[in-house]
Amino acid sequence: MKNYTEALQIIEKAVSSFGTEEVDVRSANVVIADDIFSSHPVPSFSNSAMDGYCLKSSITDKACSDNHIEFQVKGSIFAGDEPPSNIKDFDVYEIMTGAKMPDDMDTVLPVEKGKLIEKDGSKFLLINEPVKKNANVRKSGEDFQKDDLILSKGSLINDHHKIGMIMNNISSIKAFRKPLIGILTTGNELNRTSSSSIPNSNGPFLESAVQSMGLECTMNVHAEDQINLIINQIQELKDSGANIILTSGGVSAGKADFIPAALTEMGAEILFHKLWIRPGKPVLMAKFPNGQIVFGLPGNPVSVAVGFRFLAAQAIRIAQGRKLEKPITSKNLKSYKKSEKFCLFAKAIAHVDDGGQIHTEVMSGQESFKVKPFRDANCWALIPEGIETVKKDEIISIYPLSSDGDINF
Repeated sequence: MKNYTEALQIIEKAVSSFGTEEVDVRSANVVIADDIFSSHPVPSFSNSAMDGYCLKSSITDKACSDNHIEFQVKGSIFAGDEPPSNIKDFDVYEIMTGAKMPDDMDTVLPVEKGKLIEKDGSKFLLINEPVKKNANVRKSGEDFQKDDLILSKGSLINDHHKIGMIMNNISSIKAFRKPLIGILTTGNELNRTSSSSIPNSNGPFLESAVQSMGLECTMNVHAEDQINLIINQIQELKDSGANIILTSGGVSAGKADFIPAALTEMGAEILFHKLWIRPGKPVLMAKFPNGQIVFGLPGNPVSVAVGFRFLAAQAIRIAQGRKLEKPITSKNLKSYKKSEKFCLFAKAIAHVDDGGQIHTEVMSGQESFKVKPFRDANCWALIPEGIETVKKDEIISIYPLSSDGDINF
């Protein structure tokens, strides 16, 4: 059997991008396929950082309490206005936040610091101390210079990234095409009317997890434990255009576990089957000759959650041109013992103390059928193979419960 690190290496080698496409920046929730650079300075023109009076600072150099300098207020400049030209030395303009600075003016005096007087029907601004050059002015290119990097290839665009791109007049970008996901749950016991049936939680969970990553599910289907029915449903998912197929159940060694045989019969290559992980040891990964990927997850709900979170979701990241997810480090709150042979993905509770240190407690109820701990859990704790006991205050790795999610401390 492979360990978790070896499984990730197999995933990195087997999975590649499913192509690129042009996407409108305004609606983009995608991973960019190229570095994006600024094509011009931002701001594109110098503008006022506040409401005030714009003027030439050099004229105020000799201003003092015994030497007031008078500037005639010639008018007002609002945001969006084209500023006046042919400015005279002792002219001043009221200017509003964001308004373009006149070419010959280089500073803004805040409105509350200006003293106005009226003479002969005109307004004059009195200044009795030097005004610093470039004060309260946002200079052209102060945010982005031409050819500055806006966003690196492989970045998942968020709402804040869009501000910078739109400010740079970028309307569309080349992005990695989002993989389409197909889902198959198996088992005679699901959604039946007999007293021995159980609810099918795996299908809805996987579809919700896929959608939480901003991806589309082509089909979410079920098959009873017959190999011909399973083959038919997998073929349906393949024909639906699914790039990655997620199955649950039927991957262990029982008489009703037909997923490995079905995939082999359909021509898929089994890349790994069974890992030194808990929960989810029987998990499987396969690849069809046309590049379609299959993750066969065990049937227990926590095994499905682990298999999606730490295997399928990592494959999705790679398919989108992203790097494997990095863990968050935390201090272990209580000593915890596990099997040394397995890498454990444990339901856990993390909190931050007053000093900013993260502490994490591995919860009880780690069995793969127990979902009640999800009521209180806010993260996963990863304890690798080769370790039997994690002592109090030792550093451990934790991950948000959901891919691309946050830990709700």
